[in-house]
Amino acid sequence: MATNTARREPYIGEKRNFKREGYGVYVYENQYFRYEGEWKNGKKHGHGKLLMKDGTYYEGQFVNGEINGHGFKYFSFSHCKYTGQFLDGEMHGYGVMQYKDGSIYEGHWHKNKKQGFGVLRTSSKAVYEGTFSGHQRNGEGSQTYEGKHKLSNGDRYEGYWVMDKRHGHGELYCADFSYYVGQFAEDMFHGEGKMQHASGMLYFGQWLHGFPSRLATKLKLIVEESPLVIRQGQPFKIAVKCLDDEDNEVEEDQGREIQVMAGFKYIPPKQGSVLFDMIEDVEEKPIPTPFGYEVVSYPLTDQLSEEEVTAEDDKGEKSARDDDGEGEGGDIAEAGEGEEEGGKEVTGLSMEDGTATDLMQPPEPAASPSQDPANTELATEGTGNPCAITPVETTPLPPPVSTRRTEGGYVEWNNLQLSPPPPLYRPFVALDEDKKSNKKLSLKDKFEKRGSQVKLGDSLGKEKTAGVAADEKFARTDEETPKIETVARPGEYVLMVQDVTNPPFLGTRLEPVFLMLKLKRPKKIIVKKPKWDTQRHIVAAMQARYSSGGDP
Repeated sequence: MATNTARREPYIGEKRNFKREGYGVYVYENQYFRYEGEWKNGKKHGHGKLLMKDGTYYEGQFVNGEINGHGFKYFSFSHCKYTGQFLDGEMHGYGVMQYKDGSIYEGHWHKNKKQGFGVLRTSSKAVYEGTFSGHQRNGEGSQTYEGKHKLSNGDRYEGYWVMDKRHGHGELYCADFSYYVGQFAEDMFHGEGKMQHASGMLYFGQWLHGFPSRLATKLKLIVEESPLVIRQGQPFKIAVKCLDDEDNEVEEDQGREIQVMAGFKYIPPKQGSVLFDMIEDVEEKPIPTPFGYEVVSYPLTDQLSEEEVTAEDDKGEKSARDDDGEGEGGDIAEAGEGEEEGGKEVTGLSMEDGTATDLMQPPEPAASPSQDPANTELATEGTGNPCAITPVETTPLPPPVSTRRTEGGYVEWNNLQLSPPPPLYRPFVALDEDKKSNKKLSLKDKFEKRGSQVKLGDSLGKEKTAGVAADEKFARTDEETPKIETVARPGEYVLMVQDVTNPPFLGTRLEPVFLMLKLKRPKKIIVKKPKWDTQRHIVAAMQARYSSGGDP
C-alpha cells in the first residue's frame, strides 16, 4: 500500500510573480544554511541573517544575493566577533574584530586579512598601532609591550616591521628607562646602533644578533707586581681594563660600574669564643677566592686625610733626628727586609705596633683615662667597681672607596690604602683569641715551674707566690684591655675587583678578579753609633777640667 508524503516547501515568505520578494525564510537543500531576511527579485537583498548549522552566523547587509556592506559575523569555532565592512562574503574594508582572548583589532581588512593601518590591542597595555600586511605587522608602526619582551626588556618600540618582526630602523624605549636607537633584524638589535642602558652604561657601535659586536667578557687588573707588596701607611694604585675573549681592550665599553674592595682571610668562630653566640645572625657571608680560602671584607679607602699622613711622616723624621743627636758621629741608614741589627745599632722605629716610636727616649708613664681625654681603651681599675666601664672615644673610620665607571674600557684608582681595622673585626678577634690561648698555656707552665720552687721556705715562698699573683694579674689585665689599632695589621690581604653595574648590562655581569696583597711593616731606620771609647772620654773630661781652672 503506497502512502503519499507531502514535500516540505524550502521557502516560507512573501512572493511576487512567483519570485521571492519581501521578507521570507529559506532553508537550503543541504540543510546547512538558513536565511531569514529581505528578498528582491528572488535574491537575498537588504537586511538579513544567514545562519549555519555549526552556530556561525552573519547578520547585516545583502546585495544581489551576496554578503556586501556593513554587518556582524560570529565565528562559532574561534568565538571571534567581527563588526564592519564585507565584500562578496569576506571581511573587507574597515572593521573591528574581537578575539576570544580579549584582543581587539580595529582597522582595515583585505579579503579576510588585516591589511593597511590598524590598531591591535592584545591587552590593556600591549598595543600596536601601525600598518599591517597579510595579517602581520609590516611597515611603520609602534608597539607598546606589557612587561618584558625577549631581549628588549621593552616598553615601547617605534620603527619598521617586516613579517611581524622588528626589522629596519627603530627606537626602543624600555620599561627600565634603557633606550636604544639603531638597526633591527629579525626582532633583534642588528647593525649600527646606540644604547643608553638604565645602569648608566653607553654603547655605540655595531650589534650582532642582539649583542654588541665587541662585548667585554672579562676584567683585567693592572698593577706593578703580583702579588702586590706594600708597607703600612703606603698608598698604592691599581687600574682595570675591560677585555674580550681574545684579550683585546674594548674601548667601546663606557660607563660600566666597577668596585674595588679588600678582604682578609675568614676564620670560623670557635664554640665558646666571645663572638660565637652573637655571630650567627649578623655574620657576613664569606667570599670565595682562587687562593684556596674565603675572605670577609676589610675597609679600604682612597680618602685618607693629608694631615694624618703628614703627622705620621713628621713623627718618623723627629724620631730619626732624636736618634741622630744622641751619639757623636752617629749616622742614619735604612735597613731592608731581613737586614740584621748590630749590637750597638738601635732602630728609630718600633716594629711592634707599626708606628714610629722613639726608642731612645725613656717610656712615659701611661696616662689615666681622666688625664687623657683621647684615651680609647676601656678603663676598669681605680673606679671602685670592677664592672664599671668608662665611656671611651672611638676614631671614625675613613669613608670606603667609591665605585667608578669605565671610560674607553678603562678605570683606575690612584690613592688606595688599607684603613685601620674596625672595632672587634672578627678575623682579628679570632687571631687574638688563639694568641691569648697559647699565651695562657705558656704562663701556666711558667707558674707550675715557679710553684715547685716555693717549697724552699715560707718567707721566700710568700714572696714568690706574690710574684706569681702579680704576674697573673698583669697577664689578665693585659688580656682584658682592648687595643685600638690605628693602622692596618701586617699580613696577607686580597683585593677584589668586580662589576656592580645595576641593573646588569644585557642581563649579565663580568666575573670578578682577585689579587694577593702583602702588607709589611715600614722600613726600619737604624742609627749607627760608634763603640764606647773610654780613653777618649777621660781625655775630654780632663780637658774640660783644665779649661775651668781646676787642679790637675
